[in-house]
Amino acid sequence: MKINLFKSLSVLIVITIIMTIPTTTFAFGSKEKTPEELASEKNKKATQAYNEGVKHMDKAKEIGGKGDSTYAFNYRATSDAKAQKEYEKAAKKFNTAVELKPDFAEGWNNLGYTYRKLNKLTLSLEAYYKALELKPSFPEAHEYLGETYLALDSLHLAQGQLQMLQELKSPYADTLLKSIEIYKLTKVNDKLNGAKKN
Repeated sequence: MKINLFKSLSVLIVITIIMTIPTTTFAFGSKEKTPEELASEKNKKATQAYNEGVKHMDKAKEIGGKGDSTYAFNYRATSDAKAQKEYEKAAKKFNTAVELKPDFAEGWNNLGYTYRKLNKLTLSLEAYYKALELKPSFPEAHEYLGETYLALDSLHLAQGQLQMLQELKSPYADTLLKSIEIYKLTKVNDKLNGAKKN
């Protein structure tokens, strides 16, 4: 009987000890994360997706540069099928980045760029507007928005972006100015070619 009593007391003591130990001791890493930890994790994933998007975008530029203009002021969509596939991959990565981090102005800007190169101009505009909402003095976004306006035949809106870049004293003003000049020359050339056909 003494042995049974001893066993019962031992079991009771063990149960009491187990119940007094915090449950997190046994959780082994399943502890809930703080909001700061979750935000940090999301930011890391957003940055990773952004960087992967940049790699696809750079690869698309390299591929497309062989068939398209090699100048930065080529406002048109790419015509190279392989480059388009890379831009599509880049767009997916940039979308992931801005879903994880909605205030990621650079992610929105590059998303707009890839959409422009895919000739998805409405989506491109929306992405640039979001980038500029987050960062109003973002020169790259103003320049790319101006390029998109040119692709939409909205010269006056592109000139508005040029004026903004000039006010910001941004070197991107020169790039957009060259695009505007090319746009105007293209329109004159189109008129001349049209007149020759008549």
